[in-house]
Amino acid sequence: MEKIGHEPQNVRELLTETKDVSDLIIDLAYASILYESKDLAKQVRVLENRMDELMYQIRALVAVSVRSFDEAERTTGILQVASAAESISNAAGDLANLVLRDIEIHPVIKEALKEANEKIARVKVGGSSDLQGESLEDLNLPSRFAVWILAVNRGGSWIISPEASKKIEPGDLLLLRGPQDGIDKFCYLADAPEQDWKVGRKYKRLREFIAKMRDSGCSLVDMAFYSVLFKSEEVAEEVRELEERFDELNYEVWREVLKAAKREKDVMNLNSALQMVKSIESISDAADSISDVMLRGVELHPVFAQALEEADEKIARVKVAEGSPLADHTLERLDLWRKRGVYTLVLRRGDRYILNPSREMTVRTGDILIIRGSEKGVGDLIDVASGEKSWEYMG
Repeated sequence: MEKIGHEPQNVRELLTETKDVSDLIIDLAYASILYESKDLAKQVRVLENRMDELMYQIRALVAVSVRSFDEAERTTGILQVASAAESISNAAGDLANLVLRDIEIHPVIKEALKEANEKIARVKVGGSSDLQGESLEDLNLPSRFAVWILAVNRGGSWIISPEASKKIEPGDLLLLRGPQDGIDKFCYLADAPEQDWKVGRKYKRLREFIAKMRDSGCSLVDMAFYSVLFKSEEVAEEVRELEERFDELNYEVWREVLKAAKREKDVMNLNSALQMVKSIESISDAADSISDVMLRGVELHPVFAQALEEADEKIARVKVAEGSPLADHTLERLDLWRKRGVYTLVLRRGDRYILNPSREMTVRTGDILIIRGSEKGVGDLIDVASGEKSWEYMG
C-alpha cells in the first residue's frame, strides 16, 4: 500500500487512515475470495497488521492527552469507533484466511459477489488502450464511471491504494470496485475483454441472501459513520434496527445452507459460505458499535469529524433546494451512482428516514439525501442540489 510507510503524527491523521484502511480492506478481502488469490489475501494481512499499529498509536496518544474526566468521556467515543474499525479489519482478515488456508470457496459465494450491487473486477489493460500514460488523477474514474481503482498489479507485484499520480501502463492488472455499467465502460477504454457477470440457477435464494448481506453490511458501516459525523440519533437508531434485521437475514442464510447441504456430496464445501456470513455479521456488529456512540449521547472530540472529512471517500448530506434539477425525478432517472460515483444511503423526507431507497423513488424539493462518494462527485451533487448548477452539468 503506497500510503503505508507514512507515520501519522496526531490522532486526526491516525483516525483518517483507520477509516480508509477499514474501507479498503473489506474490498480486498472480497476480491481475494472472488479470485481465490493468495497474493491479495496476503495484502489483506498487511492491512490488518497496519490497523493493529494504528490502534496501538491511537490508544497511546489518547492516554497521554487526557487530563480530565470530561476529556476522558470524549475520547472514549473515539476509542470505541476506532475499535469498531479494528473489528472490521479482523473480519476481513478472517475472509482472507479462507484463501490462505486453502479452504474451498463454494461457487455460490463467487456468484453472490457478482450479483451484489457494488461489483469487484480484475481488468488487464490492453496494448491499444487509450488509458496508457494517463494518471489516475487525470482519468477521474470515480466521477466519470463511479469506478475506484483499489490496486494495481505491475510486474507481479500489487500496489495497494495507488497514488493519484500513478500512470496506467499496458499490461497493468487493475482491481476495480464499482457498478456493472461503469466497469463495462472502463473495460472498453482499457481495451480489455468484457467481464462475465453471469450466474447460475443453483442455490438462487442463498446467493441472493449473501449478495444482500454483502451490500447491506457496507451500507450499515457508512450510515454508522454518518450518524456520528452529523450527530444524527435518528440514523443511529435506524442502524441499530437494520442490524437487528441483519440478524434475521443471517438466520435465513443458515437455513438455506442447511437445505443446500442435502444436495451436496460433501457438506464441508459449504463451510466457506458459513464463514463468510459470520464475517459479514461481524462487520454489521461493528457498525452497530459505531452508532452506539451516538445513541449513548457521547460527545465526540472535534478531531473525529475532521478525520472523517479527510478520508478518501466522503459522507455528506445534501438538501434538494427549490428549483433544483434533482427535484421530481426518480433515483433511477438521476442515476447518481453511474454519473458521479455517488451512492444514496438514506433519503430523509420530513421526519421519515428511508434507508437504501429504491430506484423508483422520486426525489422531492426539501428532501435530504445522505450520500457517499468521491470528493468531486459529492461536491458536484451539492452544487446541482442547491440549484447553482444545471442538470446538464451532471453529464
